[in-house]
Order: sequence, then structure tokens, then C-alpha cells
Amino acid sequence: MTRLIFTIAVLLLPLLGWAESPDPSPWPRVVITEFMVLPDGISPEAGQWIELSNFNEEPVNLQGMVLTTASGGFHPISARKELILEPGGIVVLGQLDDFKQNGGIKLDYVYEDDILLGRESDEIQLKLDGTVVDLVSYGPDLISVEVGKSISLEPYIDGIPKGWCLARKTYGEDRNFGTPGEANNYCDNDNDGWAEDEGDCDDYNPKIGPGMPEYCNGIDDNCNGLTDEDVEPTISCLDKGICAGTVPTCQGAAGWICPYPEGYEEVEVTCDGIDNDCNGIVDDNHTFEGLALGAGCVSLGNCGKGVVTCKVDGTGATCSTMPDGPDAKDSEEICDGIDNDCDGETDEGFNVGEACVEGLGACAQIGVFACDKELGQICLAQVIEPSEEICDGIDNDCDGQVDEGFEVGVECSIGEGACRAFGKTRCSDDGSSVICEAKPGTPEPEICDDGIDNDCDGQTDEEDCVKAKKSAGCNSGPTMASPFVLFLFATLIIWVRRLAKAS
Repeated sequence: MTRLIFTIAVLLLPLLGWAESPDPSPWPRVVITEFMVLPDGISPEAGQWIELSNFNEEPVNLQGMVLTTASGGFHPISARKELILEPGGIVVLGQLDDFKQNGGIKLDYVYEDDILLGRESDEIQLKLDGTVVDLVSYGPDLISVEVGKSISLEPYIDGIPKGWCLARKTYGEDRNFGTPGEANNYCDNDNDGWAEDEGDCDDYNPKIGPGMPEYCNGIDDNCNGLTDEDVEPTISCLDKGICAGTVPTCQGAAGWICPYPEGYEEVEVTCDGIDNDCNGIVDDNHTFEGLALGAGCVSLGNCGKGVVTCKVDGTGATCSTMPDGPDAKDSEEICDGIDNDCDGETDEGFNVGEACVEGLGACAQIGVFACDKELGQICLAQVIEPSEEICDGIDNDCDGQVDEGFEVGVECSIGEGACRAFGKTRCSDDGSSVICEAKPGTPEPEICDDGIDNDCDGQTDEEDCVKAKKSAGCNSGPTMASPFVLFLFATLIIWVRRLAKAS
């Protein structure tokens, strides 16, 4: 039961509602590929048939297999001889093996009246040893039966069944449609009159197929191997002003576009003497105080009378003049207390009124920026005259240098001998010079023969030096021997006397 449910679930084709069993390995892969339910012009008993195909690489003996239907049909396949189905082979089974009465079909096997397919719905099963090898279901909820048309499994593509559909090729007396004993026809899945084998490059889209009109969409609509060829534009482009000469261009999936040049504006924004929005009007809606471009005007500031023109940066219109005539352009704004560019503002872009510093060093004074007609922007501050540079850590002469001419911070020393000390130079208290910032030691009495200038007079061990006690320095007379030396000396005398007596 589990195997049957799996077989049905895997092979249900959602689009058409038909099922084909998977490879039931190790069972033979014999597939129900076509069947006729309601033949035209003859009774079902005479004209019904079932087609089996071998999809194995080896021959399959059909003897022993059982054909059943949900409506009660049951037939064990048997024959006087083995019924061998070669690899890729096809056999047709039916009730009546009479070419003239069965609609013009040559049967390979007759199951007589054991099998009669339901006229509206049924299920056909092929079994071996009680196991379903293949099954097919049909009915109103799947696909409806039509008189005179077999139900056909579309040819496998890369080993995968594409789906079921009604046959499109006639057989016998050309009253019935089907391909019994032959390769099945491809399905026209989108019902556009073309199947895949007939050149339909997308058989699931009725708008795509041979003879269909080509559109600008990046798709080969007419299946001729070309995309978007010879398509007529469905849009028109603006052709005035900067857009002159622009034609629609097909961009595949993006459709039609108008490749307008750089500078195109959907709504005119830039005032530049160009029709940017391509409506045939140059710089429309650009005015100066209600005056159109080219009209006479009286400008602000130092400009006087002139004409309305576009601003240099294209951001709008202005009254562009100079005092000497309307043809001259506004001048660049300078710091002179005059509205040179005639925009209603004076000395804009300068730091007028802001704090500034004038001079260097001791001469530096805080002032404010102001405009001068000749000099432009200047710093208004009280001027202090420079003074002579002295050594005080201040730029007295206002040249940007401090204490130049004085060697401040240089290594130095003070004192002689043992009193000598090291430091660095600094400014004197009166600023006239530099002094060595070091503290010399205190002189001591000169000690004889120690090699040091103890009294810091520039001389070492001079004649009036002090004799050092308990030291080896300046020995001018005998000194008392230590008790240990005296003990050794006495012991030596005693031993000499003893030796003399002994001799």
C-alpha cells in the first residue's frame, strides 16, 4: 500500500492532473503511454485499446503481468508464445482484433471482454506479482474524456514525462485521433495550435509560438530564434530642443525607452539658453521680478539699468548689467562696500565685522575685518610700533621671532674644581643678556695629594694644604705603628735573643 501511494504522489502532474509511475525497480519499467476510451463511430467494446511501452534497456516478457481497472476489469496477460517487449518497443492491447471493426488498429494482444474502460473515469493498473508496475487515472477532476481522441502521454524528455493530453494525430479512417503502436505526439499545453515538436519554443505560454507577433520584451515571441527583431515602437519621443533626433530604442525586458541626451530635464529647471524639457520653449518660467528673459530691468546695487538674463550658474534669471550699459555682465563681488554683482547683498562672501588680529608678537592687536576700496578686506586694529629685541621671552621687535640674538637654553657651567655646577642659559632679570642657571658648590680646605681642587681656587694640592688624618696623604714625619705591628716586632726580638743564647 505504501509503495502504491508513493507511486501516485510522485508522478501526479499538477498542470494536467495525470500520473505516471516512477521506476519500480527491481520491477520492469513498463509504462502505460496511451489509451482510447470513447472511439468515434464504433462502440467502446470494439474500439478501446491500451498501449504499453518498454523503457528498460533490456527486453521485458509481459507474460505473468496482470492488467486491472478500478471499474472491475481483470486480465492476466498470457499468450501461446512469450509476449516479448523489446527496449523502446510498443505493444497495443484491445478487445477486438478486427481491423475493419475496431477503427483501423492492428492489435498486438487481445484481452477480449476482460477489460472495459469506464466512459467518464477509471484507473488502469499494470501489476506483477501483486505489485503495481504502473497506473494511470482519468476523470472529470483530472482530464475529461473526449469522443474520438485517445489520452496520450507526451514523449519523455531527458527521462522525464512532460504530461498527458488528448491526441492530435488521426489514425485508421481518420475519424479518431491517436498514435497506437507509434511514438506519441507532443502536447499543445497552451492550446495555441502548436506543440513543442512543431516549433513552439514555450508550450506553456499561449502568446509565444510560431507566427505570433514579436514584441519588445527580450523574448523570442515567434520562436524564430531571434529576439525583438523588426518590432514597431509603441512609444514616441520628444523631438524638440535638446531632444531633437531622439528615436525610441528597444531595451529587451525593460521595453521601449527614449535615450534623451545629457542635460534633458522633465521639468525645465536650468536657465541656460537651452530648451531642456524639449517643449519648444527656451528657459520657460524663468523671470526676474516678473520680467521675462530679454526684458529691460533696473538691477540692484551698482548695476543700474540692464536686461534680464540667466545667472552664470544657471539657477535662475537676474538683471545683468553694469553702470555703463545693459550689455555688460555683473562684476565679481569685491570688498568695497558696493553691491558689485547686483544681487541685493553687499560684500557677501567676506568676513566684515568679524574679529581679527593685526601684527605679530608684542605688536599683535585685536580688531575687526572691514572693506577698503583699494585694499579690499583689511583688519582694523590699533598699530603698535616694534621695540628693540631684549631677552625676556617676548617678540619685542614683532618679526615673528622671540629673543633672537640671545643664546637661551644652551648648556653652561659655573665654578672651579669641586665647586663647579652645570645648567642651561636663561635671560637675565633685566633682559640685557643671558646667564647660566646653575648653583656652584661651597669651597672646602685644600687636602694634600687628593688630586682635587677642594678650595675651588683653580689650583690643586697647593703648599698650604691641610694634612689629612688617618690617611696616606701628605706624610711629612714618622707615624705611630699599629698595635699589631708592634706585637710582631716584639715577638721577632724575643726569638732572635733565644737563638743567640742557644748558640
